[in-house]
Parts: sequence; structure tokens; C-alpha cells
Amino acid sequence: MRTCDSAEVTCAPMGRLEYVVESRHRGGVETWFVLRPHPDRAAQFESLGIALSPGCRVVVEARTMRAVGVLADDLPPASLPAGYNPYFDLPPA
Repeated sequence: MRTCDSAEVTCAPMGRLEYVVESRHRGGVETWFVLRPHPDRAAQFESLGIALSPGCRVVVEARTMRAVGVLADDLPPASLPAGYNPYFDLPPA
């Protein structure tokens, strides 16, 4: 099983996996899952102090599978002061 498939299976009870984010720091790797939460799990997230809004994404620490925060869906697009760079910038939505 590929790592991505494993992460999808691991996150399935909480929501649909969209991204896996890794940060390398001082020889270690921290991993977070960003997922779209299942609407029927809202009470579970609220019991952890995480209020869900329509279209939000939840950030989950991969090692403990603990939800650590919410990414709002209504953030304004980032400005590109130097113009669009196809090597480093995501294409405009």
C-alpha cells in the first residue's frame, strides 16, 4: 500500500484527505493531514474546541491523529507582487 493510500484510509473516519504536509526541522519530520471533515462529525470536532464552518478544512497532526485547527475556506487570494512564476506559484484559481 502506498503512503498516500495509507493516509487516506487513516483519515477516512474523520473526513476526506486533501493534502499531506511535511516539515523537516532539525533532522526530524513533522507531518500534518489537511482534510475536509465529514459533516456528521461536527459534534466530535466541537467537543475538541474546533468549530467547523461550511467548506472549511481541518488540520490533523499525523502522529497522534489529533485535530489541531481549522483552515477557513473564505481566505482572499494571495497577491503575487512579482507576477506569476510557473515554477514556484500555484496557478490562479
